[in-house]
Amino acid sequence: MMRTKIVIKKTSDGSKKKNVKKPEIKTVKKYEDVERLVYLLQVHQVELEHQNQELRIAQEEVEVSRNKYVNLFDFSPVPYFTISIDGLIKEVNLRASKMLEIDRSKLIGKRFDSFIPLDDKDVFISFIKTVFASSVKSSCEIKIINKNKHAFHALLEGLKLEDTIEMTNQCQVALIDLTEYKRIENSLINSNEELRLINNTKDKFFSIIAHDLRSPFQSLLSYSELLATEIDTLSHEELILFSKGLHDNLNNFYGLLENLLHWSIMQRNMLEYKPINLNLYETVNKIIRVSNQIAGKKYISLVNKVEPETLVYADVDMLSSVVQNLIINAVKFTNSGGGVIVSAKSKDGFVEVSVKDNGIGIESEKSSQLFNFNTIFTTHGTAGEKGTGLGLPLCKEFVERNNGKIWVESELGKGSKFIFTLRKAAL
Repeated sequence: MMRTKIVIKKTSDGSKKKNVKKPEIKTVKKYEDVERLVYLLQVHQVELEHQNQELRIAQEEVEVSRNKYVNLFDFSPVPYFTISIDGLIKEVNLRASKMLEIDRSKLIGKRFDSFIPLDDKDVFISFIKTVFASSVKSSCEIKIINKNKHAFHALLEGLKLEDTIEMTNQCQVALIDLTEYKRIENSLINSNEELRLINNTKDKFFSIIAHDLRSPFQSLLSYSELLATEIDTLSHEELILFSKGLHDNLNNFYGLLENLLHWSIMQRNMLEYKPINLNLYETVNKIIRVSNQIAGKKYISLVNKVEPETLVYADVDMLSSVVQNLIINAVKFTNSGGGVIVSAKSKDGFVEVSVKDNGIGIESEKSSQLFNFNTIFTTHGTAGEKGTGLGLPLCKEFVERNNGKIWVESELGKGSKFIFTLRKAAL
């Protein structure tokens, strides 16, 4: 740039005179350096623009990758949570939100263990500690309860996040719903248990056939052989004795076959349930008439104290079998000269029927096993009577088929009282 300098001087006569000096030109010594500097700046600008372009492309790629990750996270069929070291939910995907039945915006910041029942909280706390203390995946099984109190069996798999930009440590937890798996597993366990019980029952059934049917046959064959080969040498009293023994064995054999038949039909679910309105008093009277012969041999009295107007709603064959089995059982464990009383009373929409004896009673530890097919056991009666052990389990099956319950109250040495319930007749 040129500068013009004006100098004003005073003349001898005192007037002012302007002297104009020629412009001074400041020359740049290194003009080439300036040009080079400008060139470098231009090159640097191009490089920056290129870098900015690369950054924009990288940012777009990161955004695409992030969106892919977000989509994978959000729409994964597996519930995912990001959890802080103090157990707070930091992120949650859509599947997890749906499972817990809470909007995910409301899940952020909640404690994860608020969805865990008290019994499993210690398991979860131990799991979280293990996750943050290790660099490998950890897992545990717990129950999860959602907003509507629906419980899930769940497998948690957790891994500590190493590249998080958050100030606090975080981990990612996948929740795998095991509810259906557990249901199938329990179903298989129950099926195996049922099969085991069926096999045990089958073994017991064949044992009864092999032993309890064999014994009566041997006795029958002995009596029939004596009558067939030595009838001419037998006295009248001996003929009566053998005939009586033959009759008793046939009666026991018939009772055994009847119980086995009922048991077999029930095991195959072939027993029809046909409930009708019944007069309980008349039903008990019929059974007592049939059972009097057996009771009379031990001079045991059978008394019907059921009110004549008592009506129940039950299957007549099942009810008759229950009453008969309980009366015969009472006679079996009652000493000669004792008594058996059948009575009934109304209670809460049901009729409570009882068969009470003054016999030898039952030990308390055996009482709970009397009605179980899987723990069938037999005890000789007061006169040495034998049995199969099927009678009381059959009673339980028949009573329950009629929507009732059965139990026993007994005191050793004083007698037993078997009680069962039936529905009142629909009038």
